[in-house]
Amino acid sequence: MRLVVDCRFVTPSDDDAVSMTTRGLVSALGVVHPLTMLISDHRQRDVLPPLPWQLLRAADDVRDLVTPFGLNEAGVDVLFSPVPVWSTLGRRYGLVVGSAAPTHPDVYSGVGGRMLRPLRPVFHRLLQRGADAVVAVAGAGQRDAVTATRPGQAIIRLDPHNVLSPSGSDWSEHTDQLMALFYEVHRERRSRARGDNQR
Repeated sequence: MRLVVDCRFVTPSDDDAVSMTTRGLVSALGVVHPLTMLISDHRQRDVLPPLPWQLLRAADDVRDLVTPFGLNEAGVDVLFSPVPVWSTLGRRYGLVVGSAAPTHPDVYSGVGGRMLRPLRPVFHRLLQRGADAVVAVAGAGQRDAVTATRPGQAIIRLDPHNVLSPSGSDWSEHTDQLMALFYEVHRERRSRARGDNQR
């Protein structure tokens, strides 16, 4: 299973919850399964673990609408994004998203991204509903996820001792739970694709 983790929301700020969670989760997941990090700026590598990476446009770039087609061509099986991404149009890979919305400005986005950023809350629930499964961190995140998801959409809750820890060791107890979810999403999509091909 080719796993990709969207790290484009990572910032150097120590009080950015989405960034810190992403850093911790990708560090923990990278120990148990090969993965590729998606980044939008080379400076993000300074605060991310030394794992394979791929440079991509900023998440708030309007061109991100066509990103799923590129990921399809790259053979991605599952994409995990701690934040619901701009587009799920035409994707053939499994998509697991977090329930959080970024609260800090994207220091790496250009003028276009800063103009589009106010629209993100409007599309937040719609984008979350387009995923195969949702990951919520702690109680509040789970409550938000339940109200925003569609019937039958899988939701799991992560409850680390320190949600602001970028250390993989603080998130390692959740890797089995996450990997089981990723594999289940991958299996379901493959089974669905086989069924469509046999019709």
